[in-house]
Amino acid sequence: MATYSLVIRRLMICSVTIVVSRAMTSPLLALLLSTRLGLNQQDIGLLMGIAVFIATLLGLYGGYIIDRLEKRKLLILAMLSSAIGFLLLTFASDLYLTTLTLVITEAASALFLIGSKAIISENLPVGERAKVFSLRYTLTNVGYATGPMVGVVIAGHMQLAPFLIASAIAFTSVFLMIGIPPTQRDDSHKPLSFLTTLHTLRSDRTLILFTSGSLLSTIVHGRYTLYLSQFLLVAYKPAEALKILSAVLACNAITVIVMQYQVGRFLKREQLRYWIVLGTLLFIAGLVGFSLADSLLGWCVAMFVFTLGEMIIYPCEFLFIDTIAPDALRGSYYGAQNLAAFGGALSPVICGYLLINAAPASMFYALGALTAIGGSLCFVSGRRVAANPTPPAPLL
Repeated sequence: MATYSLVIRRLMICSVTIVVSRAMTSPLLALLLSTRLGLNQQDIGLLMGIAVFIATLLGLYGGYIIDRLEKRKLLILAMLSSAIGFLLLTFASDLYLTTLTLVITEAASALFLIGSKAIISENLPVGERAKVFSLRYTLTNVGYATGPMVGVVIAGHMQLAPFLIASAIAFTSVFLMIGIPPTQRDDSHKPLSFLTTLHTLRSDRTLILFTSGSLLSTIVHGRYTLYLSQFLLVAYKPAEALKILSAVLACNAITVIVMQYQVGRFLKREQLRYWIVLGTLLFIAGLVGFSLADSLLGWCVAMFVFTLGEMIIYPCEFLFIDTIAPDALRGSYYGAQNLAAFGGALSPVICGYLLINAAPASMFYALGALTAIGGSLCFVSGRRVAANPTPPAPLL
């Protein structure tokens, strides 16, 4: 990180702190909603699904706003919104206020993610972006690996303390962003209206194909912890299921932290569609491994293969949009690609249905088929990147 500019270094640090604040509260959120509002697990899932759905739609407009306004100020707004949201959750006693608060925190997270990717693209030469996207993903995985453990330990002494600490972390991170120079706006192009921007996005066949493929792939890798836990609880006794889940999550975190940056160094935008094919094949191999695993070692080997696919697909998705997005619409393109997050919301619904109505292992084969279709759509859309690696000019 020392080789990068002050903007990139502080943005990386903020990415970690924001992830840590979210990760500290994520394993405790269901407990909070259950004890404060008296909701059952189905209602909690529905409430979280509604919040994620609304926040994902808002992310599309957030990407448009990022193109129009000063990006640093918007990231500061996102971090302040996260801090306020975590604080308000400690007062959760009304269903509507709680839903609004969850929407705020989810939308703030989406805005920060889209804005940070846009700033990375603006402040780095083309050849450096893949490595930084991979480094950012590695650092955020450190946050996801440590945050839940810290949150659970702290909650053991004071149940609401993790939410208060998460709020303080998000608020403190604001000062890191205040200390960097404002991002420069490009006034060489006439700003487009939101409706015109939507028309531009809708007319980009490459973007639509890639986002559709990413959505199908996100069903597989977006919330894999949920469907793995669902499957394990069906196939094993609770104690054995918890043991296996803990082992595969540790395997995932260690693999990403150790290998992600090294893998990212080899990603080239001219070969993106072939890297996506490789990542898709690794996903399929990992899913088949899950279906056949009959020991702890088998589960860990399957997770290692699955994680290799994850390490390729994540930076490839960022780099693909960076390649096809016009400079004046970069935030809007990232906001559109963020719609693939719907796949993560669909995953537990689809997997829950299959676990109830079919043989448990068939879930993994259905997921393999979905990621194969998604990878195929991404490969087809990648022809434009291979043929023309320079982003097109925006429509005026």
